[in-house]
Amino acid sequence: MPSVQEKLQSLGRLFPPDKPLYLVGGFVRDELLKINSYDIDVCSELDVKDVKALLKGSDFAVSDKNLRMGTVVISSDDMKVEYTTFRTDSYDRTRGDHSPTDVAFTKDQKLDALRRDFACNAVYKNIVSGEIVDLVGGVDDIKNRVLRTADEPERVFEADGLRVLRLVRFAAELGFEIEKKTFEVAKANAWRVKDIVVERVRDELDKIFVADTKHPDLHLEKGHLAGLRLLDEFGLLEMLLPEVTALKGLKQPVKWHLYDGFEHTVKAFEVAPPNLRWTALLHDIGKAECMARQGNMHGHDIVGEGMAREVLERLRFSNAETERICSLVRWHMVDLKNDMSWQKLRWFAVEHIDIADDLCAFKRADSEASCGEAHDSRLKDALAEVRADGTPLSLKDLKVGGDDLVELGIEPRRRAEILRELWRDTVLNPNLNDRGKALACVKKLAQSMA
Repeated sequence: MPSVQEKLQSLGRLFPPDKPLYLVGGFVRDELLKINSYDIDVCSELDVKDVKALLKGSDFAVSDKNLRMGTVVISSDDMKVEYTTFRTDSYDRTRGDHSPTDVAFTKDQKLDALRRDFACNAVYKNIVSGEIVDLVGGVDDIKNRVLRTADEPERVFEADGLRVLRLVRFAAELGFEIEKKTFEVAKANAWRVKDIVVERVRDELDKIFVADTKHPDLHLEKGHLAGLRLLDEFGLLEMLLPEVTALKGLKQPVKWHLYDGFEHTVKAFEVAPPNLRWTALLHDIGKAECMARQGNMHGHDIVGEGMAREVLERLRFSNAETERICSLVRWHMVDLKNDMSWQKLRWFAVEHIDIADDLCAFKRADSEASCGEAHDSRLKDALAEVRADGTPLSLKDLKVGGDDLVELGIEPRRRAEILRELWRDTVLNPNLNDRGKALACVKKLAQSMA
């Protein structure tokens, strides 16, 4: 099967030489950086109708995506590229939303370059000849690792509020410095993010918070931390996650903490695995609220769970992700003083088996963010033990089930309760996970509940 590059060459050769097909955007930028790229965007002066006619009967299929924006998807086998006609965009600058109010197609490639966000993303490559077309100085910006707007910064950021978040993301993912004027104008226009639909904002935050994973070849192990700091510098953290910035200056007991509430949260975010970054940001947001209510931080895990739910629902996270993060916030203090009985800890590990691995990983990050050294919790040992000694990790792992209780004549209203009690007893004593012993235990439980 032809490679993606070979398919792109075949696609490019279908376009007339005087109206060539260009690669553009992140693909060209990343190629110049000599790192892997992902989404492929192509463009030319041909309108969508002409492209469809040109590719009719070829090995390439064309499907509509956003005809108003001159955008279609061109595909062949497992290759998909997004095609857009050269265009100019006009926005309502009294707002900051992400959709242009007017779109005009053009044959002027410079105008197409100027409507893009940053110069490093406005470099074109002729697919057939390999010629680089740089109309706004993007190649030098890539060489110098600089983020600068393709057009005047005021025009760029006033047009589209999402571009401030994209600026933060690219700086975090690529390790680029932000040019001074670009930085200043972006900061002045950060308020426009409020006009962007919340799902788009959440998606950008998600990408910023795992920026260190985007381009492994760049070795930006703290890219996500750089992104978080930029969000704070731009005032976006205060705007989007005020519950987190409320921790600034919140003093914590020096016996257990090196940092105030905010810097502890930032450190936890820095050292947490990528899938636990939201948990790190939200795990202690209950502390400021508890201090305001009662003058201490007791119960901040419980208060924080409710606050985290409000944040995640506000950002329209899925129900499943909301429940996962909220559960981690709720239980991040479990066995903090290593004083829970081993039996209770075993039961906790099994009862929360769906989050237990994440909780162990987060507790390790939280310990490093507190005292400067990462420590594994006893929960990790309990979890390893119940996985190794035959402990039933769910009701379905028991040696008896609902049908057995029916045969024993146990009334319906007691069955779920008896099975759960059997499960708990078996977790505390794995030797009970034997059919004969389990049946005897069920009978005994039924008698005690009669």
